[in-house]
Order: sequence, then structure tokens, then C-alpha cells
Amino acid sequence: MAAFGGRMKIVAYLNHEKTLFYRLVLDVLLDEEARLGVHLSTEQIRQRVQDKLASEPELLEALPAVDGLLEDLYGWRNVDRIHNTRYTTTPEEYLQRDHLYQLTSAGARVHREMTRIDEDMSDAGSLQASMLPEVLASLAALLRAIREEDCDLSSTLGAFRRTTEGFVRLSEDAKLFVQGLGGSLASEEIRDTEAFIAYKNVVVGYLQSFTVVLHQSAAPIVKLIIQLERAGLLARLTEMAALEAAPVLGVSHEEVVLRDAQRMQQQWEGLRRWFVAASDRPPVAELLLDRASDAIAFIVMTIGHINDQRFRRASRTADLVALAGWFDGFDRTGGGRDTSALWRTAFGSYSSRHLGHPGAFEDDCDTGPEVGWWQSEPAPVSAELRSRGPRAHTGTPPRVRDPRRAKSLLAARQQQEHAATEAAERSLADRGPVRLSELGQLDSAEAEVFLTCLGLVLSTHRRSRGIRRARTPDGRLLITLGPAAEGAAAAVELRGGVLSTQDFELTLLVDERGRR
Repeated sequence: MAAFGGRMKIVAYLNHEKTLFYRLVLDVLLDEEARLGVHLSTEQIRQRVQDKLASEPELLEALPAVDGLLEDLYGWRNVDRIHNTRYTTTPEEYLQRDHLYQLTSAGARVHREMTRIDEDMSDAGSLQASMLPEVLASLAALLRAIREEDCDLSSTLGAFRRTTEGFVRLSEDAKLFVQGLGGSLASEEIRDTEAFIAYKNVVVGYLQSFTVVLHQSAAPIVKLIIQLERAGLLARLTEMAALEAAPVLGVSHEEVVLRDAQRMQQQWEGLRRWFVAASDRPPVAELLLDRASDAIAFIVMTIGHINDQRFRRASRTADLVALAGWFDGFDRTGGGRDTSALWRTAFGSYSSRHLGHPGAFEDDCDTGPEVGWWQSEPAPVSAELRSRGPRAHTGTPPRVRDPRRAKSLLAARQQQEHAATEAAERSLADRGPVRLSELGQLDSAEAEVFLTCLGLVLSTHRRSRGIRRARTPDGRLLITLGPAAEGAAAAVELRGGVLSTQDFELTLLVDERGRR
């Protein structure tokens, strides 16, 4: 570690007691660089640091000498300096040796990355549902570009980059959001219940909207990914990488192209893992949906606990805390019997009793719960247990019954029932348009078909001339029920009794294409 620190002095300010002030100085110089400035004098840096700390009087009071901070940063090669001779009008000002400071190239890169890390850590992330249609559209554009006869590799490369860049933003934001959501829900104590309930309403709606979009977009994205791979996208990555391969000193052009092609293939594999399942893992999108579902379930459970605390007069938490205090008091005073009594009363857990053959009533051999096994009479054991031992017989276990015979019998029974039902349907259909009063006596199968059809057709609305039509759920029977003559009644004889109704005209048509 010491050797590493010696080689990386440029990051030494990150592990220092004055880290905050070093970073403020670097922030000032980085801001000046962003404004296209070149140098800042020591006094200008001091003034801007003090302006940043104006709202923190304690830190402003603890601010060390800025020239000392700049000296340290210069020694670590975070900043560079030149002697400032612009405003020296007296020998005393010249002897103060003021300098103009600017960030070194390496120092600017290090501090810029640290700033980005700070922003990422404070960013809650998001589940950008709008990015999913964008990824879908870019995949479709990539497929069109690669399927063209005179495929333009430049446009194909542009479509590929738009796809991967949009997906990278989606992946990073989703990761940050899940981490932030986990941190918010992992808090053991909810200090502000109203704020949590408001947060719950927003988060649940947010997660539900994202899951809906993900469900809608996942299948088309998977289809496009598979079509692109079949169209030869992976085989053309090397050609696409060769278009804009940047020259690198000491590395051949072929090696640069191969490295870029491998990077593009890794990006594609990352996109594929998000939506396409593998043999050893589910897709990342499915895991994200599970995480969202778990978060919703946890939020609902937490709200249930909050409502339980609000509307229950007795607090379970307070009861358990009071009970723990009683146990602690008994332990301190040495009240072992009181502790046992409290345990039995609170939890209904009593000591084990002497089990066995019950003694005679006149023997009065019942043992109190406080008597130990060694101080009481031996527990009586039945003679059967003494002679035969356990009632469970040893040996091979009984064979498991073969369900195939039962299944075959059930299938045969169902086939017979279907045959009887079909015969009843044909019998009623062959009668053609018939008045209910002319049906006569129906057997059990015909009665069941008749009642089913009558119930279906009567539940529909009347059409022109009072005719009703319906079709059975399996589509096999078309039922037509004509109106009855005014005042006409019919009595249909069934095995279980007589059905009295209006004298409708019933027509059944059998469609052999319908299935049961």
C-alpha cells in the first residue's frame, strides 16, 4: 500500500485530514477551467474558497492557509504554477513570491472523476420507461440497416451506437434506482410516517408504470435481438469497428480493430442478457421486475404495520418491551420461579408432563408442573409398549399405488360421458324445429343438454320477431329459440320432475368442428 501511495501521489489528498479543503481548492480551479480560464492567483483562489464557505461559518473558521494547501497540491502534481509578476510594483510584493495556479492534466482528470462519483452517489437514479421504446426503435432501425442489399456500414454503426448508448443509460439509471430504493426500504425505523406514506404512493405508481412498459416492450425487443443475430450482426462487428478505429502508438491497426470489435460484442452481450434468458440465469429485466414486485410488497406490508400501530389501542411493540423489562428485573433479583411463571403465563408454554399410561383415579398420582422428573414417581408405561415396543412395524414400506389404472378408468368414464352427451345433442338436433310441448319425456343426458341450452339462450336478448340465439361455450351447438304463441304453455317431462314453461320453439344445430 505504501508503494502504491508513493506512485499515486496525485490522489494523496483524498486520504488526508484536510481533504475537504483540498477539494474546495480543486473545485475552484476546475470551475475556472470550465469557464475557459487559464490561471488564478493565490488571493483569487482564497477569495473564492471563502465565498463557497460563506454559509458554513464553522468550516470557514477552520479554513487553513490557502497558500499551504496549494503548496501541498503542487507537490502532489495536482496543480501547476508559474511565478506571478504581473502586479508586483514593490520589492516587498516581489519577495512574497505569489504564483498563478492551474490544474495539471492528470489532476483535472482525477478531480473530475471524483466529482462525477459524488454526483452518482447522490443520484437516486430512475427507471426510465421512455428509454425502452427508444431502445426498441433503435433496434428496429439497426435491423433495417443491416438487411439492406447495399448495406451502409456507417449507418449500421451509427444505429448500433445509438442502441448501446441508450441501453447503457437505461442500465446505469436502473442500477442506481434499485440501490437507492433498497437503501430507502432498508431503514429499520420510519421517523416520519406521513412522508413514508407519500413516498409509498409515488413509488408504487412509478414502479407499476415501469413494469407495464417493460412487459409491453420486452417481447418485441427479444424478437428483434434474435432477428439481428440471424441477420449476421455479430459477424459484421469487425467490419464496423474498422471504420473508426483510432490509431494507437505501438499497437497495430488489426489489434485496435479486434479490441474495438470485442468491446462492441460485450456491449451486445450485455443488451442480450437484459432481455434474453440463458440456461443458467433468467434475464436481467425479469430480476428487475421481481425487485420491483418485492419493493411493492414490502411497502404494502410496512403500511400495514403503520396502520396497525395507528388504529390498535394496544401496541405489540410496547407489550414486548414491557415484558422484556419484567424478565430483566427478575434476572437481576434472582427470581427464577417468578421468571418461569411469567414465561408460562405470557407464552402458554408449560414444562413437559409425565406422559404414559394414565394411573387409576384412586391412586391420586397426578404430578404438579413444578415437580421434576427425578423427584416424582416413575411414569407408568403400558404393558403393550413394554412387550412389543413401538407400534410402527419394521420392514419394507408398502408399495406406492400405480395411478395408471385409475387414470385409464377415469379416461374411459369421461369418454362414455362425452359419447352420451353427443348422442343426446344429436337426438335433440334431429327433431328439427320443435315446440317444447312436443318433446315428450327426456332421459338424463337429454335433460342435461336441454336445460343447459335453455339456460344459455334465455340469458340473451331478443332479436327481431322475438327470436333468441346463442352458442354453447365449446362452439358445438347453435341454439335458436322462437317465441311462444300467446297463452301457450308446455310441460317437459324430466326424470326428476316436470318443467313448466312457455311453449317456445327450439332448434339445435350441431357443428361437428366444435370441440369439447
